[in-house]
Amino acid sequence: MANDLKPIRQGLAAYEDGAHMYARFGVHWRAGAASLIPFGIIYFTTQDFGDAATTLTMGGYIIGPAVVALFATLWAVMSFGLLHRLRFDTRTWVHYTTYAVAGAVGLFLLAMASLALVQQYNDGTPDFWNAASFSGFLWASPLLGAISSIVGRRVLAPGIQWHVLIERPPLPDVFTYVDGKHDRDEFQRM
Repeated sequence: MANDLKPIRQGLAAYEDGAHMYARFGVHWRAGAASLIPFGIIYFTTQDFGDAATTLTMGGYIIGPAVVALFATLWAVMSFGLLHRLRFDTRTWVHYTTYAVAGAVGLFLLAMASLALVQQYNDGTPDFWNAASFSGFLWASPLLGAISSIVGRRVLAPGIQWHVLIERPPLPDVFTYVDGKHDRDEFQRM
């Protein structure tokens, strides 16, 4: 309804009672892109630098940015929801623990789903537990997910600001003529 009070998020310079944490989606996305740093370190340290660079040049200029954009978007959606749930909690360890657990579970599920898709493509059956890399994925994906989420949360920290919700009355209808106003001619010209 036009006559209802409108809730508006107003930024604060410092914490006040009743304030909550909020960050724009772009800040979450940037932190999601930064959470890929551990993946990059593992990618370049587990193989010869020449082989890693060759792989990047063979389609990595197209596939790489798409993977980064998809992963950063998924991470940002997860982070946006987590920060909304934790918006009133000021304990830092709760935030980092929650992000680490969510990252571990999320990357584990993503790794198992991708392993099942690869197995379905290669063998015609999605039995990912029989894949050669299953045991490595089993322990590495939760660990890497937790570490990358902690890195992402750390990058997100400077972009979080305190906000309060205020209610403002609706703006008056500017297109309704009120008799006796001095701007009758301007109103009729509009």
